[in-house]
Amino acid sequence: MAATALNTLTADPAKREVYRYDTYAREGLRSFADVAELRRSHDFTFVVLKPDAIAGRRCELILGILRDEGWLPAAATTIRFDPLLTRELWRYQFNAASAQRIDVVDHLLGSGPALLVLLYDTRRPAWMPASVRLTAAKGSADPEAAQHSDLRTRIGRVNGLLNFIHTADDPADVIRELQLFSYQTGWDWCRGALSGSGPQAADWSQQTDPAHALLDTVHAAVPAHDLDVYAALSRLSEGTGRWASLAQRAGTSAQVGEWLAELRQGAMPDGAARWDVLTVATQWIDCNEHDVAPILPTSSAAAWRADTDERLLTEQEVESCRV
Repeated sequence: MAATALNTLTADPAKREVYRYDTYAREGLRSFADVAELRRSHDFTFVVLKPDAIAGRRCELILGILRDEGWLPAAATTIRFDPLLTRELWRYQFNAASAQRIDVVDHLLGSGPALLVLLYDTRRPAWMPASVRLTAAKGSADPEAAQHSDLRTRIGRVNGLLNFIHTADDPADVIRELQLFSYQTGWDWCRGALSGSGPQAADWSQQTDPAHALLDTVHAAVPAHDLDVYAALSRLSEGTGRWASLAQRAGTSAQVGEWLAELRQGAMPDGAARWDVLTVATQWIDCNEHDVAPILPTSSAAAWRADTDERLLTEQEVESCRV
């Protein structure tokens, strides 16, 4: 890969260096270039509505807010997370995951299909890629760092893992992560939108929403759930078997270790009871190792330049990008 290939795709010098040697980024650049010009990666981003968004029936709310804020669904498909996809997608962040989070995350993300939606940004400033604007709007995965205007707050994020959505940080991540998804999905699902040979942006708001067309399918695969920890504990306690016994004898966050020990056994209940267990476990764990930083943290919108003089954005300019 040429040393300058990533210069227009990320504002993070550390990411440029790492991605020069990242298999998925390198392959993704070739794949994306076969579908569309690389500059198109500034116009598009994507959102993954994870299985918890489907269980919590947040999909229509999320898609509605995104549309209201200028991100139009251009294409959609379904994906399924497995342990390898999870670790490779977050390869440069998962090093900071706590052992407790590792115990839970595969059960959570493997609980059903996820909805992958390609988004066209109708409101991005000329200097800011669609993915960067969405990352700034999304807000932190950490509830303690949340702001009331964050998308994750507006969609009712429950805790650090039940936060419903994943997005790419910048165009380099759009390309790298679409490549990772492509091993399941191929590129045909989004080829028309990215290449401009499909419906144009002016038409997307008038056509059948490709994401909504898949909602019945994903809802049928994942039971609806309130994601309420107290209600989940009550339901489990009233049942029978190992999880009922656990809920009866270990009903406080101080006893989360017993829940994680059961999860490591790998035997989860079926149906809504699975989501009862996941709701309790995700509410009680510590998500991150203390004093361990991710290899590549989320880059700030302030790292992108507003003009050809490479002027750093002011705090006011960055705040104006939030929804």
